[in-house]
Amino acid sequence: MKPPPGVYGAGVLLALWVLLPPFAGFYLLSQIAPLTDWFRADGFKGPAIFALGYALCCGAGLLPTYAPSIAAGWIFGPFVGFPVCVAGYLGGSTLGFALSRLAGRGGQVQAWIDHWPKAAVIRHALVEEKPARTALIVGLLRLSPSCPFSISNLAMAGAGVRFPIFLIGTVLGMAPRTLAAVIVSHLAATQGAKDLVELATQQGFVAVAIGVVLLVGSLMLIGHIARVALASALAARNRPPK
Repeated sequence: MKPPPGVYGAGVLLALWVLLPPFAGFYLLSQIAPLTDWFRADGFKGPAIFALGYALCCGAGLLPTYAPSIAAGWIFGPFVGFPVCVAGYLGGSTLGFALSRLAGRGGQVQAWIDHWPKAAVIRHALVEEKPARTALIVGLLRLSPSCPFSISNLAMAGAGVRFPIFLIGTVLGMAPRTLAAVIVSHLAATQGAKDLVELATQQGFVAVAIGVVLLVGSLMLIGHIARVALASALAARNRPPK
């Protein structure tokens, strides 16, 4: 079956959102020192501008969410950094969802997905009648760090998930991994280094590597829990009634 034009539009976004974010994320983290000076000097406007930048860059698929989350923890600490990140990924989710719907030309992607039985099962699990279960599935997809932010925006918009349910699931699912990144980054910043390179020099690469392993390990554990729970939720949805 030949894909409709909306599938090609979604495919272009997919290619861009796979290639761009990793490089932009590393660049952002390399600029933590000047960013820290700039945002802290701007008083109350600093967090608002940061949240807006987070929303625009992540929503447009230019940045992965882990990079601004780490930067927010380093710059603002957890009490300001975490709410800033929540505002940022809420705005980014809204923008990413809108762009994905626009590129997918409404329901064209949904209709094409339904021609493939296995894909249709997953799509219908996401858009089933019970909003609470749909929000749970969206939240579990968001909870897993292995599911990139912009790609999950594209997938859920293309599948036809209703926007309010999508937003609720996003808030619940992204909060734990965002909080973990913000706290670990803040603890690193309290060591007195101006950026990650200086931190590695002061503390030694072994100590920094241990911190990175602990962060990655915690995110992997969160992702494993999310995958198991997601598989159970999908299985329960597709299990025939007794």
